[in-house]
Amino acid sequence: MKTLRQLMIAVLAASASFTSLAAVEAGEVGEVIFSRGVLTGQIDGEQPRLIGKGVNLHNRETLNTGSRGFALIKLDDGTRMTLRPNTTFKIEDLNLDSGSENVLLSLFRGGLRAITGIISKSSPNAFRINTSVATIGIRGTEFDMRICENTECDDEEKAIGKPAQRDSRVVGRIALLKGKASATEDGKDSRKLNVGDAVYERDQIQTGIKSFTVIAFNDKTRITMSPKSAFRIEEHEFKPDQPDENNSFLSFLQGGLRLVTGAIGRLNQKAFRVATPTATIGIRGTGFDLVCEGACVGSSAMMDPASDTLLGHLLSFFLRPAYALADGNGMYVKVWSGAIELQLGDGPVLLENGRTAYLTNAFSQPLFIPDIPARLRTLEGAPRPDRVEVQEDLFTEVNLDSIEPGVYTNVRSGEVTIEGVDGNIINLGAGEAGVAGKETTVRLAFVPSFQKFDPIPDPAKITVQSEKLMNLFGEKGADKEAFECTVQ
Repeated sequence: MKTLRQLMIAVLAASASFTSLAAVEAGEVGEVIFSRGVLTGQIDGEQPRLIGKGVNLHNRETLNTGSRGFALIKLDDGTRMTLRPNTTFKIEDLNLDSGSENVLLSLFRGGLRAITGIISKSSPNAFRINTSVATIGIRGTEFDMRICENTECDDEEKAIGKPAQRDSRVVGRIALLKGKASATEDGKDSRKLNVGDAVYERDQIQTGIKSFTVIAFNDKTRITMSPKSAFRIEEHEFKPDQPDENNSFLSFLQGGLRLVTGAIGRLNQKAFRVATPTATIGIRGTGFDLVCEGACVGSSAMMDPASDTLLGHLLSFFLRPAYALADGNGMYVKVWSGAIELQLGDGPVLLENGRTAYLTNAFSQPLFIPDIPARLRTLEGAPRPDRVEVQEDLFTEVNLDSIEPGVYTNVRSGEVTIEGVDGNIINLGAGEAGVAGKETTVRLAFVPSFQKFDPIPDPAKITVQSEKLMNLFGEKGADKEAFECTVQ
């Protein structure tokens, strides 16, 4: 007589080998990489089937995990997802055809943990997950989603008993964008920026030809980048209640930049600095423009073999200001609010409101001029940041006293947009979380503990070696006696 386990294996093998006409028409779009417990699939209009490791998945197929199981699936664009217990999930449409790339999924109950593939990276608006209360847009992302009903998530939150911690890495967001802009974080691929997207420490941000962007920082510092410009966020930490720990250090690399300082510059002036190829700029509650022409280093500097000697420094001091403007390379600085301090090799120079200076290199004294040359003055239409209307809710966060019903999403890397049925749209960056309910969609001040400490494994951490060591809830060292299989 066959045991229940043998019977289940036989049924699974039989159902997995059966391919209906509907399945053929729908097309194969992925496969099951790993499963524990019961996993079923059902294509529209067909009978449900038991499926398991190695079974192909299809468009229009709905997957259901059992109460004591989970599954890892891989879609053909490289997306990997761990489906939680008691999850109902549907692959609505996956299309890899060039020019028509699209991923549309639906989550009806339960939850998932995901690492998205090439479609979310190459076509930022083409990867979506629908729920009853929100549509989630995905852009090159690692994220978790969970539909909380009744009090289940709140019960888990209380059972974990660990205080919520702020994990957000976001220091700024794109408030306005015309044309194209991108960001590159240390050692990572360049990512295309959109309005609302997050920026981080160690990001180098660049604008394209005929493009400009306005970046709003969490301390209300605002920066406008003109076309073909680049700057880098070396450090930025804002603690409203601990001003002595605030710090912002930016590097201006090329093009044009317009900056107005926020709370960090007001609360601790020494904590805000801007490095340029010709000088480091200290802030005194300030608004100013930087325009770099050429490489921001006069070509005449290359002609001076003694530039690093005492004689070279003296020549730089007396001669460079005389021919700086004729040289055509260098940096212009114009202050239109407050004052700045140019920290040069020969000591600091104060530049006050209404004054403009030209610097050819780090050793030259600034040449005070009436204004930035007319050809550069408008920064190709890039507006002053203090004249741009910025949405006040770019950094609005909410603390929850309890975990209410809704769709909870947290981002481990990349960018997620949540569009709720209430009409609100919020962007989430790395370390951020949000919730969409029937009446409200908000960004949270923390990642809830039931997601941060989720025992269901991250899809990146399920390997061939770990499969044999995991029990139904992703924990290692499973007891065989604890295995339970339920046919639904």
